[in-house]
Amino acid sequence: MNQPDTSTDAAAESTFLSNIEFLTGRDPSLGSFLLTVGMVTIVFIALFQFTLPDPVSHLLTAGVIFVTVLSAIFASLLESFGYFGPSGRAAREEQAERQHDAKPWVPSVEPAAPLPPLINFDTELGAYADMFDGDLPAAFDPFIDDYLRLKTNTANRPTIASDLRADLNPIGALFEEDTDADRLYEDISRRLFRYLSEGGRHLTLDRITFYDEDDTETDVTTLRNRIGRVELQVTNEGEPAAVDVVVSLVDDDGADVASRTCRAGVLGAGATKVLDTDVFVPVDAEAVRTTIRTSDPGRTVAA
Repeated sequence: MNQPDTSTDAAAESTFLSNIEFLTGRDPSLGSFLLTVGMVTIVFIALFQFTLPDPVSHLLTAGVIFVTVLSAIFASLLESFGYFGPSGRAAREEQAERQHDAKPWVPSVEPAAPLPPLINFDTELGAYADMFDGDLPAAFDPFIDDYLRLKTNTANRPTIASDLRADLNPIGALFEEDTDADRLYEDISRRLFRYLSEGGRHLTLDRITFYDEDDTETDVTTLRNRIGRVELQVTNEGEPAAVDVVVSLVDDDGADVASRTCRAGVLGAGATKVLDTDVFVPVDAEAVRTTIRTSDPGRTVAA
């Protein structure tokens, strides 16, 4: 079954409503339109009644009343179309203002770069807003101001994050211990501490797995004196960084007997990457040790 072309209907309606602006003016209201019609009606009735003889005055007066009734019907139709509502621009501005008031931590311009997951507190602030029916206490103001700075400034985020952690103190004083609000506060504080203590970087090696020549998962000791494949997954919850992962095979004394470097390249904030490489496993290999090395993007990775 053919669906009606709603886009064409909407365009035709928009064109029609635009074409009657010469009658109503821009951004009219129903009240002002009816008031204007009423005033014009009174003026014409008075003019006809006092200046023209019967029955001409009565006929013209009846005509004016008829036009007034038609105008009222016309106005009711326009009201049903939403013509007398706020203009599109005004409606968008009003909606944007409501959204900004509901989420003051959302910047009016796009962030310069995405926040690392470790310090992205949008969900937590949203939960606090729900707790306070959208009206956050004044104790949140310094935190939100610095959080906006954090979103729009990538040059000195560790410094801003330090200010942000200090802004948490008056927020924590609002809540009783072991409440949902207090647990949110503790989680934000813990994540900020991790971010600051690791210099804005937080990389985790989610898994490391060895495979034999048949691509079957196995233990490193079963690959002695053979070539195997090592696969690992690294996740970056901090700032973008160039990442290398060094896989070292060690003997009983913990000394390196072989190593391979897996280069992940630049990992963005929140990115996860799977790396793999072939590796020869010496006969004295007993265990595996991994080291993650990082640098700022574009610089040489250093241990």
